[in-house]
Amino acid sequence: MKRYQKTMFYPIMGFLILLCFSGCKKYLDEKPDQQLATIETTEDMQALLDYYLKMNFNDPGVANSCTDDYYVTNEVFNARTEQDRNLYLWKAENNFAPLSLHWASSFEEIYICNAILDAIARNGNRITPVDKVKHIAAQSRFHRARAFLNVIGIWTKAYDPTSAPSDLGIPLRLDADFNKISFRASLAESYNQVLNDLKATIADLPVKDISAIRPSKGAAYGLLSRTYLQMRDYVQAGRYADSALQIQKTLMDFNTLNASANFPVAQQNAEVLFDSQAVATATGSQARALINPELYNLYAANDLRKTIFFRTNGNAYIFKGYYAGAASIFNGVATDELLLTRAECLVRQNRITEALADLNLLLLNRYRKGTFSPYTGLTQAALLALIKVERRKELLFRTLRWGDIKRWNAEGDGIVLSRTVNGEKTILEPNSLRYALPLPEDVIALSGMQQNPK
Repeated sequence: MKRYQKTMFYPIMGFLILLCFSGCKKYLDEKPDQQLATIETTEDMQALLDYYLKMNFNDPGVANSCTDDYYVTNEVFNARTEQDRNLYLWKAENNFAPLSLHWASSFEEIYICNAILDAIARNGNRITPVDKVKHIAAQSRFHRARAFLNVIGIWTKAYDPTSAPSDLGIPLRLDADFNKISFRASLAESYNQVLNDLKATIADLPVKDISAIRPSKGAAYGLLSRTYLQMRDYVQAGRYADSALQIQKTLMDFNTLNASANFPVAQQNAEVLFDSQAVATATGSQARALINPELYNLYAANDLRKTIFFRTNGNAYIFKGYYAGAASIFNGVATDELLLTRAECLVRQNRITEALADLNLLLLNRYRKGTFSPYTGLTQAALLALIKVERRKELLFRTLRWGDIKRWNAEGDGIVLSRTVNGEKTILEPNSLRYALPLPEDVIALSGMQQNPK
């Protein structure tokens, strides 16, 4: 990773500086082909896509911070800004400070992808080699789809196939022309754009690339699985999880990890198909987020995740099991997520034996050697409930729990979230409108887009 950052940092600095000031009138008055004149070669394009800090390391961590997996003390809460406090309590407005990076960083990534795709559309016949151009276009669509999916997961309601054609989605910026007015597509259109982008990448992505920071077929299959899971299409979610696992199915044996290390799980470990990370919110950082005791108590004594994932902090616990080798929120694609997704999809199709095999395989690599007894003889309902618990225990601080709660509540699970601060309890009821967080107010003021219902 460091080699990539060093070799392509300087060639793209000029373009990134231009991005920072892209709202100025002089820039907007330039003709579209002059706007993108700096992108002329496949080297320029690949350098932009390889800029790890922009394309892989800057996703919004908001979904991570709205879950029931953690809490903060009264002292931490009272020291935060009004927006931080409102977000923590799922308030209906003023959750994001002006110029919030959680929204802007996603659309900056989308802009970079669109700039590359526009340049290919305009100059593709003159850029060679053709296979390289196709590969770059596929990478751009992958990153754009991933950024769209991140935004959908935070700022829209749970997917319901009956209402999705009329539910509010996200602004689908599909080219680099800043003069175009933003408007919110429907939720169905938003998800379909993600699916179309990802499916368009499959033919031109390698099975595996030279680094996990670059998209691959396995990563695209994994994101398709995640997208269909959010849409509650369990047949397709399971199918694409299986496709990804056919490419990479390795699991880490947690018996081989050093539980006493500050961060026992290495970055780009054997389970990672695609490496990306999200920026924590003020309350969701390792320094402030304390683990919900109810979650901690779900781990059995011989479950190695209890010591790999957590360490004591006074009378509480903090999380240290990030798949980033540091206190950074991993939200990429990994084998453990895919196994749990496939298991959930299989059990929903009443394929109990296959679902049990996936779950038992995962847990065999998570428990102290010789202590795990594989599950057998479970009913469909009991196994689905178990998989949901194991999904929470395995994938915490991955930005996935928020979406899981939304879709499970849409199916009737009735998960109630609550936070108690300064002696006052705040409740988030199942299927509340507040599961679609309010768009930043400055974005609404500048664009005129419709705000989420309160």
